[in-house]
Amino acid sequence: MSNEKNENKLVGLYILLGIVFIVWIASLLGLNQLISDPERKGQFGDSFGAINSLFSGLALAGIIYTIYLQKKELSLQRKELSDTREEFKTQNKTLSLQRFENTFFHLLELHHQIVNAIDIDIYKNKPISALTLKSVERKEKIEKDKITLKGRDVFKYSFEQVNYQIRKAESDFDKIYMDYWPIVQTDFGHYFRNLYRIIKLVNEYKFHSHSELESSENPLNDEDKTNYTLSNFNTRYKYTSIVRAQLSDFELLWLFYNGLSENGLKKFKPLIEEYSLLKNLPKDKIGNKNLKFRYNKKAYKE
Repeated sequence: MSNEKNENKLVGLYILLGIVFIVWIASLLGLNQLISDPERKGQFGDSFGAINSLFSGLALAGIIYTIYLQKKELSLQRKELSDTREEFKTQNKTLSLQRFENTFFHLLELHHQIVNAIDIDIYKNKPISALTLKSVERKEKIEKDKITLKGRDVFKYSFEQVNYQIRKAESDFDKIYMDYWPIVQTDFGHYFRNLYRIIKLVNEYKFHSHSELESSENPLNDEDKTNYTLSNFNTRYKYTSIVRAQLSDFELLWLFYNGLSENGLKKFKPLIEEYSLLKNLPKDKIGNKNLKFRYNKKAYKE
């Protein structure tokens, strides 16, 4: 396209020069044929001073036309630079989003690895036989079977243990939870730190810019501010919904309790509410029904 434009400009310039050259030759030939007296030729030539002015005007017009072309060319260059900048912005946004998603799905994969790596040993009495019954009567030590629970079974077993205590003493949740926490802290501490990190990553990422939404970075009206905030929230909610879909019922119940404890009250609980992470919570399993009112209704998306 650029080469065609340059060729068109050159063609126009050649045509203009050709016309001027033809007129100049024609005037010389015509003057020689019409006037043979040299003195009259001189007088007649002087009368053509206006023609010199004409050609000077043409030269000036050519200069002006050249300046116009240069201005137009600069305008096109500025437009091309602007388009290039926009293309770079698009590419940078795409690369930034790819980096975000790589980190997000890596953390999500790590979440599953953490869950699968969790295990706990529990001991249950062996089935009672006649011999075992005599041992009980003699108050002898009964042999126990060692059972190793793994993954989500650990969440279920541990929740039932702490929930039983919470159900018995409904008014003392904070103490009961923090007293039980050291038993599961080694595994669950890692689990909740990673889960918090995933939600925090999504919450802090800017998916839509003001320029993309055609609003000012310092919006002067509520409509621009609402549009910017809502657009980012909707996209963030989609990603947090992916996380929420990975959580089992007993993971959600543990998340519910952990968010109310001193472990998650200040940092994690606001994010739990913001992105309705307890939307699928089985509320009927909560040991103390009054605890659910400690969360904003938004946490359950009510």
